[in-house]
Amino acid sequence: TFPALVDVHVHGHALPRPNRSSIRPLSLCAEGHPMHPASALLLSTMDTSSTSTGGVSTHAVIPSHHADLLPVLQRANLPAKVVKFTPLSSIEQANAEGVRLAVEYEQSDGTCAAAPSELFVKQVDASHYSHKAWADLRRTLLYARTEARFYGEILPLLRSSGKLTTAHLAPDCHLAECNLEGLVGEEETATDVSHVPAALANASETAETITKIGDDKVSIELLQGKGGALVLTSLGSDKYFQKSPLSPHQASTCLAAVARLHAACWEDTSILSVVANRLSDMGGSYNLAVRNPKELKNMVASWEHFRSQFRDMDVELFDRESVKKLGQRVYDNAQYISDAVSPKYIDEYATCVHGNFKAMNVFLPTDESGSEDAVLIDFASTGVGLGLSDVAMHVAHALRPDDLANGGEEALVDQYLAALDAERRRTVKAEDLHTYKPYPRDVAMRHYKLATVDYFRFILGRFWRSATPETFDKRKDSPNSTLVNRNAEAALAFVERVDRYLAEIEEERKST
Repeated sequence: TFPALVDVHVHGHALPRPNRSSIRPLSLCAEGHPMHPASALLLSTMDTSSTSTGGVSTHAVIPSHHADLLPVLQRANLPAKVVKFTPLSSIEQANAEGVRLAVEYEQSDGTCAAAPSELFVKQVDASHYSHKAWADLRRTLLYARTEARFYGEILPLLRSSGKLTTAHLAPDCHLAECNLEGLVGEEETATDVSHVPAALANASETAETITKIGDDKVSIELLQGKGGALVLTSLGSDKYFQKSPLSPHQASTCLAAVARLHAACWEDTSILSVVANRLSDMGGSYNLAVRNPKELKNMVASWEHFRSQFRDMDVELFDRESVKKLGQRVYDNAQYISDAVSPKYIDEYATCVHGNFKAMNVFLPTDESGSEDAVLIDFASTGVGLGLSDVAMHVAHALRPDDLANGGEEALVDQYLAALDAERRRTVKAEDLHTYKPYPRDVAMRHYKLATVDYFRFILGRFWRSATPETFDKRKDSPNSTLVNRNAEAALAFVERVDRYLAEIEEERKST
């Protein structure tokens, strides 16, 4: 998801064009054309003395203001030089800022006809998140790095493998830059949460406290100009749309889209080793390994708060002994469940997961005939995992409880499994079909139930610790918020499902 830019200024004049010889184009296909990356843009300044790793600029400087977009656009790998832009819309969220632009090009050799008329710019400016505790700030910065590396390194790898069966998995990406120097090491993994930058070693709680180590310049030098930026082709509203909640048919279309990503990486250690090393060996925005430890530590208290706020809506449910103890049960099983849904890249069923697979991270085609594929966006949490983790999040995030009742939930899982199987078979050579192994349904359903409880642990620790019927009501029309955090009926149905699934997990643990 792409947060919004504020104080955006339109420049009617063209700034000096940077030295193109020092800019490395992002992800080109075999024919030399820009590959199909996502519709976002991370910002950088006109400093073009950066080095590149795998197609991602690693030393770009992220500006502290949003006025200087034109130099960034002019550095992007586009068919023609951008000379003017007009902001059309913007969005601001917890970990990034984004703006959709109408752009005009230099009229010269006729190449403008092939250039996109609208672009999306996504940026993560570290200085905007100095209020966050280091564990949360670090995660925000790694989101930027992961997405830049996905577009610059992983997506081209998938295309060159011949195993990606769609040209439209993600939007076209024209620039990917990330600079976390002094904050996160180039080789530092996403799950190395114990690492603290030297400049923060004496800071107590938030990045802002580094100003107490020295003068204000210390803070500015550490966070200013750090972050990441993407420039993507905007998908527009004529061919695609976003919405939440979804109908079962729309959700099935989304699940078929993510199944293409999963199939392209399925148990392929040559691809997954790179994903583990360059993105994350434990993919997912809600993976326990990357969350703030306070979420788990306060799990029981968070549940007691939520239960006290919503008990009157279903006394019978909340007064069940198993539900009364749900916070403690989730806490007791959290690590076991996390281990079960976090395979190593060499493990059976391992794949590359999207990691934040909510409804608003999918552009659905307006043509519902099936001739167009849905397009995924926001690969900031992508890494190695189980595909059913994406499915579990999507179902809880985007489906109404009535659509999940009476076998509807299982039907969606089965539709995903059918799509995954079809995508995997398309890339298997005829002579290798005898060795093909489908995903056993009983194993897949176990993975789905584990992932559902895992997602519940995240929702409880992150959101429900302060939830009230009033906060639900304030968010009721927010499509970007998970349905189980803005619709009481969906939340209570989620509690009931997790109570059942967790009972099965507990029995499993007793028998092993």
